[in-house]
Amino acid sequence: MTAAAEHLRNRLVNELTGHGWLADAWRPAFTAVPRHLFLPRFFRQTPDRSRYEAVDGSDPGALELVYSNSVLPTQLDGDDARWDESRHHGPIDGVPTCSSTQPALMAVMLDALDVADGHQVLEVGTGTGYNAALLAHRLGSPLITTVDIDAVLVRRVRQSLATVGYAPTVAATDGAAGYPGNAPYDRIIATCSVPRVPAVWLTQTRPGGVILTNLHREIGGGLLLRLTVDETGAASGHLLDDYGAFMPLRSCPTTRTSTLVRAASQASGDVHETHLPGPLADDGEAWTALVALLLPDVARLDIDRPDGPVQWLVHPDGSWAYHDISTHTVEQGGPRRLWTEVEDLYSRWTAHGKPTRPHIGVTITPTGQRVWLTDPKEIIG
Repeated sequence: MTAAAEHLRNRLVNELTGHGWLADAWRPAFTAVPRHLFLPRFFRQTPDRSRYEAVDGSDPGALELVYSNSVLPTQLDGDDARWDESRHHGPIDGVPTCSSTQPALMAVMLDALDVADGHQVLEVGTGTGYNAALLAHRLGSPLITTVDIDAVLVRRVRQSLATVGYAPTVAATDGAAGYPGNAPYDRIIATCSVPRVPAVWLTQTRPGGVILTNLHREIGGGLLLRLTVDETGAASGHLLDDYGAFMPLRSCPTTRTSTLVRAASQASGDVHETHLPGPLADDGEAWTALVALLLPDVARLDIDRPDGPVQWLVHPDGSWAYHDISTHTVEQGGPRRLWTEVEDLYSRWTAHGKPTRPHIGVTITPTGQRVWLTDPKEIIG
């Protein structure tokens, strides 16, 4: 298997390099670290993408999957026993709670992290340990700390890392609290998503240090945010152009979209024709990302119907909007007018020349957040 794994690993490295995802500085790490040793078992989706089936690392074709540019879930519903259930009874339903990130996204984020020799790095969201191994190869184990709330997972990762010769600090703790024991850090990278950047991440980062994270937004957007911490303890930065959709930090609450939509469907509100060109459906668009930044607690539900698609926006305070895409009409109600807020934001984004994701800026302080376009003086929220 070693020769086959090395061949497939080199093929993946060449693919990542050829597409411009893998920078030269990270190529040695991706070439050296064996991803398959961090994925002795995992799940793959059924062909119709509705369920998950268990895969053992020794199964035919498993090694090819491991060294493909794919996300590979390793746990469902926070329960390791679900893999055994699928192995014995076939494909199962479930929500992934741990996975090995798509290698291309890992490479892009590690390059954006802009590490240098001697940098102390905290990784929030250990996962399989593969990313921690890449960091340890690049910087050395003593400089790497990785944390995860799942103690069983952490014990397994320690063993996997030791097998390949790495010994970073691996701790079972809530990543929202960072890891004060090895602070301050030059870099913090989150391989999970958070609704807001925790204030302790700012205090645990040296002035001039970088925080790279994925903001979890129920409405969508796939927001990868790179921040630089200043001497005052605030942090400013921009969205990355790349899309990221990591699992939420387990300690973070999520919106119960279906419950909110059921309640809203029994209500009535104001109706008007919308001037937006279409639905909030393309998460790659900069303006959709802007909506996600400025409406952080709003959730979205897209529904295909025989007579045309519709879209719901809902908020925990009872505000809602129902967008009939085929007729370009919107009905909305509750304390806020969510679709009107979206329309206003679209007008402001257009007035600024429709800046792309890297020109959408965010400043975070211990007391709040500011969003700006192109120039920090052009604050829009």
